[in-house]
Amino acid sequence: MTTTELIATDDFCIYHQIEQTFITDLQDAGLLHITMVNQQRFIPHDELSQLEKLTRMHRELDINVPGIASIVHLLEQIEDMQEEMKALRNQLRRYEEE
Repeated sequence: MTTTELIATDDFCIYHQIEQTFITDLQDAGLLHITMVNQQRFIPHDELSQLEKLTRMHRELDINVPGIASIVHLLEQIEDMQEEMKALRNQLRRYEEE
């Protein structure tokens, strides 16, 4: 991964007017992966949209990191159930067609 695919955490925090501790707390909660390059912390480009969602939850809805972790977990469960329901519908269709 090249540094052009990384966003410095300092730049992200300045742009979104958040503290570095928020990024650290997200990383500690397992919600964000940080890459270290030459003693500097970077966010991989593919995690940027997720981080922006988490930042909006924190700033606009005033949700703390444990609350964000709970929301993310619940959203993942919903997504898994939706995929399972889709697979079950497909199986049901096959039986109905026979």
